[in-house]
Amino acid sequence: MLGFIGAPIFALLVTVGIGTALADTLLATGLPIMLLAFLVSLALRAAQGSATVAILTTAGLLSEAVVDGGYSSLQIVAITLAIAFGALGLSHVNDSGFWVVTRYLGLSVADGLRSWTVLTTVLGLAGFAGASVVWAVVSATG
Repeated sequence: MLGFIGAPIFALLVTVGIGTALADTLLATGLPIMLLAFLVSLALRAAQGSATVAILTTAGLLSEAVVDGGYSSLQIVAITLAIAFGALGLSHVNDSGFWVVTRYLGLSVADGLRSWTVLTTVLGLAGFAGASVVWAVVSATG
């Protein structure tokens, strides 16, 4: 089993079938898989704070759609990057990394939100833009 705090959440989503129902609902929105991967991961990161849990949960939720989608290996790499960059953004008070940075640098919570949270979000968006370029190139050369 997965050896981290998010393992029970991940296992629950898989065992109970909530994950499949949620994935089906998300796919029904009609959003492209890249954008969906990024937004789900970003939302999970903001909601619970752990990038690791956000990445693994998003991967679990979208795994069936990715397998059924018939994507190439490089397209799957781009989807994986979108998930990872989504989990990078929106670091705030429920993230242990936020506290490490703010305390190490002697920042107040407000300063941490204005600097660290903005920085991680900009990096996540820039990374997603790069992953989208990879997707476009790979899809065009198909």
